Amino acid sequence: MAKKKINKKPVAKKAPVKKAVAKKPVAKKAVASKVEVKKPVSKKVRKQRKPSKTTLLKLQNAAEEKLRELRKKEKPYIRYSFHIESIEVDGNNLIEEIVYNYRGTMVIPKSQKENYKPGFAEVVGVYIVPKDLDSIVRRVDFKQLKRKDIMFMLTRAVREDHKLAMQEIISKELMPQNKKISDLPWRY
Repeated sequence: MAKKKINKKPVAKKAPVKKAVAKKPVAKKAVASKVEVKKPVSKKVRKQRKPSKTTLLKLQNAAEEKLRELRKKEKPYIRYSFHIESIEVDGNNLIEEIVYNYRGTMVIPKSQKENYKPGFAEVVGVYIVPKDLDSIVRRVDFKQLKRKDIMFMLTRAVREDHKLAMQEIISKELMPQNKKISDLPWRY
C-alpha cells in the first residue's frame, strides 16, 4: 500500500500571552553626592539715624499749626428740631393745643472734639391751634393724623421771631460766650 501524501500547510503559531506582573518598588540606594553649602553672606547692618530734636520740634510745630488752621475753619454748630410732648384735644378729638420741645443738639467736627463737650438743650413751648385754622390738623380726628402732618403745621405756624428767640436761648446754654480754661499752656 502506498501511503498518501498529506499536504501540511504551515500553521502560524500564536505568541504566548504574557501576564501582567505587578512590579515591586525597588529601593534606590542613597548615593552620596556633593551638596552645595551656601556660605553665609555678611549683611551690613545700618543703624537708623534718629532725627534730631530740632527736626522733631519742627515737625510737631507744623502739625500743631495745621490743626490750629483746621480749628479756625471748622466750628461746631447747633441742629434744631421740634419734638411733640403732648396734645390736648376737645370733645370731637380735634387738636386744640400742642406742647412741644424745641431741641438744639450740638454737632462737633472731629477737629474740635477735645475742645467741646457734646450736649443738647431744650426750650418748652405751647402752641394753641386757632379755631379758624384751615389745616388738616384742625379738620381731622387726631387718631387719623400722622406725626408728619402735625410737625409740618407746627413748623409753619410758629413765628420766625419766636424760633430765633428759642435758638438764642439754646445757643447761650450750649456755647457760652466766656469759657473757663483750666488747662493752661505754661503748666506741664
